[in-house]
Amino acid sequence: MYLKPDFSLTKEVAKMITDSKTDARKKSPKRAAIIEAATEEFLLRGFSGTSMDQIAKVANVSKRTVYDHFPSKDNLFQAIVDEILQQIGEMPSHEYSKEKPLDEQLLAIGKTFATTITGRDFMKLSRVVISRFIQAPEWAHNTLNAHARLRQDMIAFFKAGKKDGRLKIGNPEKAAAQFCGLIKEIAFWPELMAGQEPISTRERNATVKAAVEIFLDHYLISEQKRDKFS
Repeated sequence: MYLKPDFSLTKEVAKMITDSKTDARKKSPKRAAIIEAATEEFLLRGFSGTSMDQIAKVANVSKRTVYDHFPSKDNLFQAIVDEILQQIGEMPSHEYSKEKPLDEQLLAIGKTFATTITGRDFMKLSRVVISRFIQAPEWAHNTLNAHARLRQDMIAFFKAGKKDGRLKIGNPEKAAAQFCGLIKEIAFWPELMAGQEPISTRERNATVKAAVEIFLDHYLISEQKRDKFS
């Protein structure tokens, strides 16, 4: 009697093996070296002016090794975007508290945000990504989505503060963008776009403190504002 073979288990095992190999490649030191080399070369030569051969040379790996990890230069560029998203995902989260003062909570959120966006690796990766979408606008959504992810904690925080009756916010998404903008205008964009010296920790903290004061001056409900600033 002929029994039809059941390939479901074989396919499942094959998928497990493939996933295992993919995870191993993602953790590979060679992969990290390739991404680092690509970041440096993209900064130096631009996306169009950088070849996979040159990336392999700088990373001290074979061209085949580069293509084993990244089938194309676009895939390699996407990996750089993913590195930014990973750093964002590793940011400490801040949940809204009814008991703690709003300025204290916002200071913590702002410092986490500012520390992340002014980090050396984040700044370098952002410079590569932004230079790429200036040349190729179709990549812009990757950068915008990456930076939008930075605001998710803030949006949730502002929604909770609004629901609790402490913040008069009509649009939490816009409020989060405004709060981020107050910080990025001083701590992020001048270095990224104009090549200014990195902001010091003292200046960064002062920038966050000023952003919190400006933000609460506008959005804190009237009674609390009188109590806070009287």
